[in-house]
Amino acid sequence: MSAEPGGRLGRAVNGVLLPGFESPGGHVPGWLADAARAGLAGVVYFARNTPDVETTAALSTALHAISPDLLVAVDEEGGDVSRLEAASGSSLPGAAALGVHPGGPAVSLDAGRALGRLLAATGVDLLLGPVLDVVSEPDNPVVGVRAFGTTPEVVAQHGIAFARGVRSAGVGVCGKHFPGHGATTVDSHIGLPVVDAPLAVVRERDLVPFARALCTDGGQAPGAGPRDQSRLDAVMTAHVLFPAIGPAPASVEPAATRLLRELGHDGPVVTDALDMGALRRLTGTVGEAAVRAVEAGADLLCLGLDPALYTEAYDALTAAVASGRLTVERLEESAGRNRALAADVRGRRAAAGTTTGTAPARAALAELSEVGARIADVVVHVRGTGPVPLPPDASPDVVDLRTRLDHAAGRTARHVQSALAAAWPGARELPAEGDLESGAEGAADPPETGDLRAVDDSSAGVIPGQSPVGEMPAELGLDERGLAVLIARFTRYGVSADLDRSRLERGAEFPGHLSNTAPRREPLVVITREPVPGSAERARLEQLWAVRPDLVAVHTGLPGPVEDWFGTLRDGGPAVVVACGTGRANAAAAVARLQGR
Repeated sequence: MSAEPGGRLGRAVNGVLLPGFESPGGHVPGWLADAARAGLAGVVYFARNTPDVETTAALSTALHAISPDLLVAVDEEGGDVSRLEAASGSSLPGAAALGVHPGGPAVSLDAGRALGRLLAATGVDLLLGPVLDVVSEPDNPVVGVRAFGTTPEVVAQHGIAFARGVRSAGVGVCGKHFPGHGATTVDSHIGLPVVDAPLAVVRERDLVPFARALCTDGGQAPGAGPRDQSRLDAVMTAHVLFPAIGPAPASVEPAATRLLRELGHDGPVVTDALDMGALRRLTGTVGEAAVRAVEAGADLLCLGLDPALYTEAYDALTAAVASGRLTVERLEESAGRNRALAADVRGRRAAAGTTTGTAPARAALAELSEVGARIADVVVHVRGTGPVPLPPDASPDVVDLRTRLDHAAGRTARHVQSALAAAWPGARELPAEGDLESGAEGAADPPETGDLRAVDDSSAGVIPGQSPVGEMPAELGLDERGLAVLIARFTRYGVSADLDRSRLERGAEFPGHLSNTAPRREPLVVITREPVPGSAERARLEQLWAVRPDLVAVHTGLPGPVEDWFGTLRDGGPAVVVACGTGRANAAAAVARLQGR
């Protein structure tokens, strides 16, 4: 059978692929246009495709003109994960903020509706969300505030409401990450997480939101069919190993797909990006991962930005048919599900009356900003007492204690720093350039770049004198020497008991070029994400708290464990602005609290 793109096999292979792509100047590259004409299922947008909503709308229009059946998908969760607003930060606070809002699921419905209108106005057909993971592990490096909560009931209620809101605007939704990524302590962008829990626990904890979201009964709009208001259009599988389900990660495990079908899902099964570290070490190549995913029952294979990934997956699937591992009928079955989803979305969008274009996109973005600001204003709050508000004429020192990149966000989230710099132009981020000698020991290795989402570029405001946000930092958080510099800066004398932890002897002089003089007592603002007792981030927080008991924390991680993480510090801990995430809306509300507003 011919593997030519226009032939039966070529169209069947294209019909299961969802690649990313580079679009310089907002143009569709030639290889992608050819694939779209030859039956490509869809594309996934990254921040490089979406510098602004006008460009995004024009690009979507161009793609749909080439292939009306093409699915345009995007990770646009709000909060920490945004592609449409990667440059400025999301207008929507994110799932964790929605989950703690006193207005309940009705607020998540409104948020989903506003986001859905923006997605429709920019030509997006499929939201790779909502996140239906239950965060049962506080030290989760990849989900955290991307989830609606820490209990199955909260996640189910808010996730379903959010999905209904998005779908009401004529956009499809893809619940993720089945069977659940909330109990993991390893980031699947880098390594393979394992959830070694009995199947009964997985069913009672992780599967509940998916099962509830796929249920057809209850809560739908008057006169609406079950698929219109209560069910997911697609489900994304996780690169997570559940030994109680099967011996392979869920995205390439047939038993996981069978379990999902048993729960009632009859739409496409979408894989998480096949170039992520969790699979790369297991399968060796993206091509082999693609074949194994289809063998396991997946319908739509998500790929990264590099066009070589598309070619590799296409060639591997073609070869698998030639060798007998796959059949063209099996690929056509999945391609048919994907086309049916595209048709459903087209019909839904026509019924909703939403249109794509510059004017609708600008209007939808303005609406989303208003909705997001109202939500953030309610949920972002101050825990404890301390020097809040900061003086309006202050020049606060800002220290980022976070020790891990958010690979799902595709960037180092610096919107809090940007908002602080805008409110207090004299703000200084420490350690400043020149405080540390070049080549200092202890710097962490840069993150692996096999997953292109880990280095997906975006830019946002920066504190003067610091590196642009789009540049990957040489180290994550502070190393021991950097912490010693800060302690020396913040203490009146050249030594401190805390310096012993940095392996500096008592009596040592100030590190670097600092002089033995009293520091300027400007406010100190530290940014935290996971100060879990026993972690490196917690240790650094404890050491700074010992020498600066007047510090204020802006906490960008989970809101639930705040008292456990901060209240257990000496003297009850510092004042904490609980931001519930790092999106622009979160950062703006956090700075408003620091200003006393």
